[in-house]
Amino acid sequence: MTSVLEKEIIEKFQQLDASGRQRVLGFLEQFESERPLSAIELIRLPAEERQRRVEAAIDSAGNEEFEIFEA
Repeated sequence: MTSVLEKEIIEKFQQLDASGRQRVLGFLEQFESERPLSAIELIRLPAEERQRRVEAAIDSAGNEEFEIFEA
């Protein structure tokens, strides 16, 4: 059964030209590849891909500001 939201998305997608549809598909693929993985999903990745993702997460965290709280 298709929800109201799904129907609206389909209608808007159908109104796009070929270039717009490709952009939407590219966004969805990027969105899926950037979602956080569970520990089990990480373990199942090939070692090289797991290492790449861990390094990217560490690099990303290096750009964030953290506050240190002491008890």
